[in-house]
Amino acid sequence: MIAPRFSIVIPTRERPHTLEHTLATCTAQEGDLEIVVSDNFSEPRTREIVEGCGDARVRYARTPALLAMTDSLEFAVAQARGEFVIIQGDDDGLLAHAVPVIDKVLRETGTPLLRWDCAVYNWPDLSNPHFRPNALLLPLTQTRRGHALHAMNTRDTIRAAANGHASYSDLPVIYNAAIRRDLLDALRARTGRAFKTRTPDVYGAFAVAALVDSYQSLRAPLGICGRSGASTGVARHFSKKGSPIDNDFRRLNEAAGLYLHPWVPDLPPIASAVADAFLWARAELFPGDAAMTLDRAQLVRNCLREMDVDTADEWNEVRASFRAALADDDALLAWFEGEYGTTDHAALPRTHRAHDWRRCGEGYMHLDASAFGARNVTDVAALCERLLGYNLEGLPYAPADVTGDGSALSALQEKEACIQRLAQMCKDLEQQLIANARGRADAESHLALQGAAIEKQHGHILDLSARLRMKGLRNLVRKIVNRIVPPRAAR
Repeated sequence: MIAPRFSIVIPTRERPHTLEHTLATCTAQEGDLEIVVSDNFSEPRTREIVEGCGDARVRYARTPALLAMTDSLEFAVAQARGEFVIIQGDDDGLLAHAVPVIDKVLRETGTPLLRWDCAVYNWPDLSNPHFRPNALLLPLTQTRRGHALHAMNTRDTIRAAANGHASYSDLPVIYNAAIRRDLLDALRARTGRAFKTRTPDVYGAFAVAALVDSYQSLRAPLGICGRSGASTGVARHFSKKGSPIDNDFRRLNEAAGLYLHPWVPDLPPIASAVADAFLWARAELFPGDAAMTLDRAQLVRNCLREMDVDTADEWNEVRASFRAALADDDALLAWFEGEYGTTDHAALPRTHRAHDWRRCGEGYMHLDASAFGARNVTDVAALCERLLGYNLEGLPYAPADVTGDGSALSALQEKEACIQRLAQMCKDLEQQLIANARGRADAESHLALQGAAIEKQHGHILDLSARLRMKGLRNLVRKIVNRIVPPRAAR
């Protein structure tokens, strides 16, 4: 059998209500492709949806038992037969123009690895204070020349993403990338499998990128990143620890022997997951590269900027997690104690992860999708086509005005990240100064009250002293009079 050009792989577990629409966005694609739905031991409804879609390009596979996310993804990708592999989450979707554009860029550039931007859609069942249900964030990145196509320097981008100087999504994260299948084969040959760690999508981004010197990055929306009520990412990174989804995630990973790197704090922030993925990828693929390092103090700061610490007990747990992660390095531990050991949780900078999006801003459009009748990724894909028209009119793109190795773009990313860090540091400092000012005001008020009390006591003392002096003066006069005029009894 001749292998297809593309394998679109959809790992799924017990999400038939979203899978149905994810699958619809994939079957709507044109091109030489197969679609593999890999069922992680779900109830029969999942298989019914796949077999009922009526598309001969769709294949169904099922794991022999319930697997951890990483093992499920490994099983799913192993079913692919295409030259390139595109992975979609079971609440994500592809925009109508995706596969033809991907194919064109791959043929023109010859790259084995391509990443792209995504629209972000919150499903109606999403319940989280950081996200508004039915919201659609659509990137608007086209310029007069079209959308920018960047040649990304792998080493620069890996190092920047690992330390929070650039977004990890600038890497070829598997949910918004086309990966030539021989890269996945090479990973298996070198490390025994394609995906490792508790966060396989981020690990995969570091790992496949590490196999090439550069890759292509198209700054145009080709997919939909979905956030649903059953989203593991939302439960892990935007909720408190201990939710049912998070507990299930931890249980399956522990059973599979997938543990957090000892240098990484077991905390919700995405920065923690990125650091974990980077450290394991480095250990497997570039352990002797001295330039590929993790700034562990910066990791602490990055995590704290993403956290909501509401009580003293929570803050004690957070500090315990940091101390455990830094226990191997006395200097780092001393730095942490100096910075945060005696800090009160109320003095920590408060995060604001729910952006105040305008309806239309620089580089994006933010809409209530339900106002346009869209309530799933199939509807959202149709809405995006109505707004953008790329499937009908074509998606223009052009190589970005950077050097061939992407170093100029990397430098810009570093500068932008530096500006963002400085802005955050200024914000943190401002909040600290406000807290200090409040503390000084309270201290000054307390001192003023003490001063008034002391002044009052001083007045009492002066009055008493005056009385004592008057009494002493009377006694002295009496003694003098007695000497001059003896008392009557002495006469």
